[in-house]
Amino acid sequence: MVNKMIFHTIIEIIIVLVFVFLSIPLWQILSNHFNNELNRTVSASMPLELMLNHVDGFDNVIVNNGYHINQSYQVLLVADKNCNEEIITINGVKSKLENFQNYKEDDTYIYILDSNNIKASRVGYKIDTKIDEENINYHYELA
Repeated sequence: MVNKMIFHTIIEIIIVLVFVFLSIPLWQILSNHFNNELNRTVSASMPLELMLNHVDGFDNVIVNNGYHINQSYQVLLVADKNCNEEIITINGVKSKLENFQNYKEDDTYIYILDSNNIKASRVGYKIDTKIDEENINYHYELA
C-alpha cells in the first residue's frame, strides 16, 4: 500500500516537472508575441507627424515624434511621372533620384528618401528639387 502511494507520488512529481519544463518555452513565445502586439498598438495610437513648408525655395520636410517611444519611419517622395533622371538635394547632398530605393504603385512613382528611427524629437530635411519645373506633380508622405 505504501509502495503504491510512493509510486503515485513519484508519477505526479514527474508529470508536474514535465509540465513546468514544457511551459517555460511557451511562456517565452507568448511573452514575445504580447510585447510585439503591445508595441504595434502603442505605435498606432501615437502616430508620427509630418510637417511641410516651402521657404527660400526649399521644401522643408519635418518628421516629429512627440512621444518617448522609438518609432521607425520612411520619408517618401510620390510623383505622377518617372523622375529617375532628376537631381535632388537633401540637406546639401546632391543625388539622382534613381539612386534612391523606388517602386511604381498604380500610376505613381514612389522614392524612399530616408528611413530612420525617431524618439521624442524632430528630424528635418531641407530638400531642393527641380521636379516642379518639369511639370511633374509630386508630394511628400510619411510611411
